[in-house]
Amino acid sequence: MTGNLTAKTDDIASVLKDSLGEDLVSDNQEDIDKLSADLFTWDGIRRSDVVVSPSTPEDVSSILSIARSHGRPIYVRGGGMSYTNGYGPTQDGSILVDLRGLNRIREVDVTNRYVIAEAGCTWADVVDALKDTDMIVDFPAPLSGSHSTVGGAISQNVPGGMHGLLGVEVALADGSRIRTGAWSSTVNDKPFYRNYGPDLTGLFIGDNGIFGVKTAVALHLKARLTGAAYGSFAFETYEDMAAAMIAISPMDFITRRTGLDPYETANIAKVGLGDAIKTLTAAMAEERTLLSGVKSAVKLASAGTGFLDGVKWSLHLKVDAVSDRAAEDGMDQARDACLKFGREIPAILPRARDAVRFSIRKFLGKDGERWVATSSLWPIGRAVEIATKVEEFFDGRKDKMAQYGVQHSYVTNCSAFYFLCEPCFYWRDALTALHLENISKAEADKYSKFEPNPETRAYVRQLRSDLRDFFQDLGSIHVQIGDFYHFQSVVSAETISLLSKLKRALDPEAVINPGKLDGISP
Repeated sequence: MTGNLTAKTDDIASVLKDSLGEDLVSDNQEDIDKLSADLFTWDGIRRSDVVVSPSTPEDVSSILSIARSHGRPIYVRGGGMSYTNGYGPTQDGSILVDLRGLNRIREVDVTNRYVIAEAGCTWADVVDALKDTDMIVDFPAPLSGSHSTVGGAISQNVPGGMHGLLGVEVALADGSRIRTGAWSSTVNDKPFYRNYGPDLTGLFIGDNGIFGVKTAVALHLKARLTGAAYGSFAFETYEDMAAAMIAISPMDFITRRTGLDPYETANIAKVGLGDAIKTLTAAMAEERTLLSGVKSAVKLASAGTGFLDGVKWSLHLKVDAVSDRAAEDGMDQARDACLKFGREIPAILPRARDAVRFSIRKFLGKDGERWVATSSLWPIGRAVEIATKVEEFFDGRKDKMAQYGVQHSYVTNCSAFYFLCEPCFYWRDALTALHLENISKAEADKYSKFEPNPETRAYVRQLRSDLRDFFQDLGSIHVQIGDFYHFQSVVSAETISLLSKLKRALDPEAVINPGKLDGISP
């Protein structure tokens, strides 16, 4: 094992049950196997001896103390939406910790502008806790937020939004617990300010959980703006859409910028957003004021559900502001930039995204195909270059992909700081319990009949690894590193040395998530 950890042959389930109670501990292998798996299929996953579901931070501290004293590694799971093996056990004799029982909203303080949520809360829990206020979290909650947990997002990193994290509460390997930022002060109990002394909060962002187990987070609140404007644009090529993204990147008032390739554009209405799109188009036919501020409102409303017909690449924007007029002023600027490279189409899709709020249906294809993504982040100025190169990557593999029946698509995003290119693969294969329990019963009954397809799965695994290495050679960085993306080999030796020293100080026996963050160890 990594570090100085030496597994023992004791009955760890009984030890944990004696400490925590039988209700929180299971050594049922079906439970363990289901909770060990993420959305992809990995070699080298080892079956944990036991799964434990703490319900309090004190439970987490007890688990860590027991794990350390009994020579057991722990692997920490949130909502299970990883596809980089962010929590799959890779060492024998482990304890799998399911944090979803830490699901309380401890405090909403509108005056001091923060919410404290336990790490097992979903993003939907946080949104629901704020529904009677005029505030929202200053954080880009993922589309999978109905299932993705707050702690998981912080550990894996969400591009472009970590400034909204004010502090974390973390259980360390020895069972002690710390808080960061103003939350750590003994003369103050409000986590209203992050930068109090060294930014220890940042240490636990994107750490893949290797430095400690997050038990709660404090998130900044900001006013819910009442004005909104939406815009959608069509482009003939990926390069044209990427050029538009470069043009709008300085426009920080754009709060959502999502690009879709021809496959995603053609199928998005069938996966996740279909019902919302039908509702919106029907409403638009009856109430054209939904399109106030957009030119040719009557023409756009008459497009109906075929508004994406003939569209190849598409970019969908939202601007939030203090009024609709102010939002439309911002969208006018974005429109002027986008129309230099493409044409405007009805802005139904970004409206539907607001109506849906959260959806995890897109972790499968439109007909239940398996799905996996491979993300990459680039300086915004390289967007057109990367669009060209990734298209060349797939063009050189299209015949073999067709032979195996593998489809690819892209999700593309941008901010003032980065260009995100995230190719996704779809293929027909047996679904896992994780997939089947998170879709409708009708779909589960239908898709559970799919036969295993190990040959194609192996090809997708190799194709995905090739794409990762292709991106890495071009200079990509990544979030959600898990044990899939390269990290140690592409980060400076001095930085890796520092991270190893931090791991040694916080977790000298490598009890917590050994092997993750590309195997950073003491």
